[in-house]
Amino acid sequence: MSSPLLKPRWLTGHVLVVVITSAFIVLGFWQLGRHFQQQDDNAVLEARLAADPVDLSRGAGPGVELQRAFVTGRYDYAAQLELRPRARNGQVGYDQIVPLETGAGVVLVNRGFIADAAGSARGELQSDLEILVTGTIRSSQGPSRLGPQNPESGRLDTIARIDLSRLDAQFGNALLPVYLDLVSEDPDIGGLASVLPELPAPTSRPNLPYAVQWWAFAAVVSVGWFLYLRKQFYS
Repeated sequence: MSSPLLKPRWLTGHVLVVVITSAFIVLGFWQLGRHFQQQDDNAVLEARLAADPVDLSRGAGPGVELQRAFVTGRYDYAAQLELRPRARNGQVGYDQIVPLETGAGVVLVNRGFIADAAGSARGELQSDLEILVTGTIRSSQGPSRLGPQNPESGRLDTIARIDLSRLDAQFGNALLPVYLDLVSEDPDIGGLASVLPELPAPTSRPNLPYAVQWWAFAAVVSVGWFLYLRKQFYS
């Protein structure tokens, strides 16, 4: 005599429980993988932050992103860009992007956020000095399918993204393949009050607790189904 647990009504329930439990287990391992990836990424970041600054004039590609670098040159203030829209602490403004002319080419330097909602504060700087710039290496942001985009043609004074490929022609095809988030300048050349770009920091996402949570859901579904069947047929 066949077991009542093998009737179509109950077989459907068995299949659903297996599918749901399997999905929860897979999601748990996915979160566990993200946890280990986060650990690896943080280890790489900490190593780069602890490393001595590299000389950008000797060349640097995207492979050293987030490492500290230094380079000497002169700012081309007339060619500065405004990265908009930006907001900090409830204030609207822009990030001031100034090209630094060096012996190895032109590197764009993000000198930080300037509160300027109306667009009247250009942030002109007055210095012809050779400046030692220290900053964090960042890769080109490139185009994106989401959010504001740079116009596809024409000279730009205001940009939505630091897309080095898009801007290269504007600077005589001399842009380095990376840009810098400013950390310090020597000498200090002043200018409008700005907030320096945030320094990179290790991420701390709760992927491991999420993995445990998904596995707990899997256990609840499977054990709950077992207890339900036991109550239905053996109580």
